[in-house]
Amino acid sequence: MVKENLFQCKECNFWYKDKEMAEKCEKWCKEHHSCNMEITKFAVKK
Repeated sequence: MVKENLFQCKECNFWYKDKEMAEKCEKWCKEHHSCNMEITKFAVKK
């Protein structure tokens, strides 16, 4: 989902400024059933 130039991880619902980071987050979430702090530190507050 894209909202105001932000991209959302469909698994954990965190928002990111770039599509690649949102996709990286989504891939990690699907594979590990958890969040990766090295990825989520780039999430933006809405």
